[in-house]
Amino acid sequence: MCRRRAPAHLQKLTEARLLSVWQQGRFRYYRIADDEVAGLIENLVNVAARTDHARCAQGVPTPLRQSRACYCHLAGQLGVALLDGLVRRELIALRGREGSLTQEGQGWCRVEAINFKPGREPHMRLCNDWTERVPHLAGPFANAILTRLVQTHALMPHRVPRALRLTPKGRAFFERLGVSIPF
Repeated sequence: MCRRRAPAHLQKLTEARLLSVWQQGRFRYYRIADDEVAGLIENLVNVAARTDHARCAQGVPTPLRQSRACYCHLAGQLGVALLDGLVRRELIALRGREGSLTQEGQGWCRVEAINFKPGREPHMRLCNDWTERVPHLAGPFANAILTRLVQTHALMPHRVPRALRLTPKGRAFFERLGVSIPF
């Protein structure tokens, strides 16, 4: 019964432009349509997460709490530490739940070879971390940082799905940022 309903639901979500779809052979692949829809989902998760933190974090594997991918940006304890370091060094400027890269931040991106060109505003926003119960950074700028960390093997996939393992290169990156690693 569920198999018959799923295609109809997916079709409705695609027509509403919440999902995008592409076909390869006889298979159809669905994904979140864009960053705006991902932000909407993050906000829904934030509203749903207004429950007891202990109950939410119960049974969450340690590697997932420490460092993980949240859509296309860094989350967990390491994602929260990244946000704190960027704010403390004034590399980003936050206004409410949105932010922008400062002049110092642009220089930092060049030094760290983070391929990010500020475009339309805002290029970053806060995303509530479901394990840490405080925000981490989301949006195109945060996506560019995670992309660079993965490309340089500063973060590697962990055997726990979505979890990321911090390597010595990653520790060096965070030390240069002045961030103390919480684990």
